[in-house]
Amino acid sequence: MSKPQTGKIREIISAIRDNERFMVATHVRPDGDAIGALLGMRLILRRLGKHVDIYSQDRFPPEFEYLPGASEVRSRPAPSAGYDVAIFVDCGDFERVGEDLADFIGSRVPFLINIDHHCLNQPFGSIYWIETAASSTCEMLFDLCVHLSLAPDADLASLLYVGILTDTGSFHFSNTNRRVFEVASALVEAGADPAFISKQVYDSATPEKLNLLARVLGTVEFHAGSRIATAELTRHMLSVTSATYMDSEGFINHLRSVKTVDLAVLFREGSDGLIHVSLRSKEGIDVARFAQRHGGGGHKQAAACRIAGDLKTVRAMVLNEAIAYMG
Repeated sequence: MSKPQTGKIREIISAIRDNERFMVATHVRPDGDAIGALLGMRLILRRLGKHVDIYSQDRFPPEFEYLPGASEVRSRPAPSAGYDVAIFVDCGDFERVGEDLADFIGSRVPFLINIDHHCLNQPFGSIYWIETAASSTCEMLFDLCVHLSLAPDADLASLLYVGILTDTGSFHFSNTNRRVFEVASALVEAGADPAFISKQVYDSATPEKLNLLARVLGTVEFHAGSRIATAELTRHMLSVTSATYMDSEGFINHLRSVKTVDLAVLFREGSDGLIHVSLRSKEGIDVARFAQRHGGGGHKQAAACRIAGDLKTVRAMVLNEAIAYMG
């Protein structure tokens, strides 16, 4: 870790020690790393004797509802709520926390700490600690614990392990390195149970999720000599399967898993009138830079953006851009 990043951690620790009332929030449609970091930050602050409330605009996917603290997540603050500090975890843009939370924090909370491992278009926060070399925000929270001399207990270790496990694709994405295994090993030593956690995360699908996946895979198309795979998820699919958007978490990895595919794109028809475009790539293709064209962002090999328009038009436009982008 570089000296500037160590300095950021010290600033965060100072801000935590100087304040008492905290709210922690993460991005809409939270994934494993967002959930692990949200719940993990709650435990860290409570271990330090702080008052903390945690927020997520959207419900957790069912496979994460078993995690310690999940029942305490709130979707929006009470009008009378007051906090000294808001901490964003795994949230690449201020607005991605959701409209209600963004409005509340922007007008009511005087100090903002931003902890993230995404490559941000515009870093935000009174203090922002951005560690793009980290596998996950949960890996960063492990470093925060080290600097706090706070040894994770079994609950905290399990939460941080969940974030690392999911954001490395079960330790097979290119962000998996020696450091990741060292941290994971330390978390297992502290009480995280890899077999139990993997069973909850990967073997807890509902029939609705499987029916939805079948319909999404039915829309798969290959392009550019099968180097690009695209698929779509419509609101009608959700209706007929009784599934939710949360059930689609991880679907894009089925496209990326094809041997010839270097770029996978999943188009999801949102209830907000936008098409949500998820991008995954293999080594050498920077999808974060591609997503930035449309106001999105993320990691080099996992990014997303939202585009106004109908599904057919957006799918065709993004595909043409992707073919040209890959050369």
